[in-house]
Amino acid sequence: MIRGVIFDMDGVLLDNLEYHLEAFRLFGEEQGRLLTTEAIQAVFGRKNWDMLEALLNRPLEKDEADRFADRKEEIYRQLIQSELLETVVEGLPEFLEALERKGLPMAVATSGPIENVDMVFDGLGIRTKFSAVVTGEQVQHGKPHPEAFLTAAALLNLAPEECAVFEDSVSGIKAGLSAGSRCVAVATTHEEGELHTLSPHLVIRDFRNLHPDQLQDL
Repeated sequence: MIRGVIFDMDGVLLDNLEYHLEAFRLFGEEQGRLLTTEAIQAVFGRKNWDMLEALLNRPLEKDEADRFADRKEEIYRQLIQSELLETVVEGLPEFLEALERKGLPMAVATSGPIENVDMVFDGLGIRTKFSAVVTGEQVQHGKPHPEAFLTAAALLNLAPEECAVFEDSVSGIKAGLSAGSRCVAVATTHEEGELHTLSPHLVIRDFRNLHPDQLQDL
């Protein structure tokens, strides 16, 4: 039985891939590197440190990785903040309300920093709907490792098997499945056909026409 719901943030609460791609491209320009869309999407959903090492093709010391990650996320927030409402995945507000009425506790488990979570929660006015938040800084292992989802489930006082996970990235879907949760793939970052190959329990384009009771059938 599903007793709680865990959402990734980027690509699930927000259809914001283009803003992250542009932020990485601009960051790459600052570093004198051409970062292609294909290269960024191939590592999307991991912790920033992992992504940056892969994209820059070299190991990074922690101080350097933290500085680079902070700069990339600063660029991202500057790009999206004024357009935040336009990026909300369709049907999300109504679905969150429906989950709340059902009494299902909700958490966010994201690879991003807390500053991004605060921007989304406050910008969309949804902070009170979530009982727990797990960010990239709180876990040792990034997705596809299941640590973020295992931590979120524990914060909800639930077993991972009692949680439905909403994810958009390849690494995130693998993490949700590895955690033992029911996984719903959201086709914002990848095409539906590609997501089906990962064998999630359900693939959706957005939250329209999705009802909490459907989670019990996964």
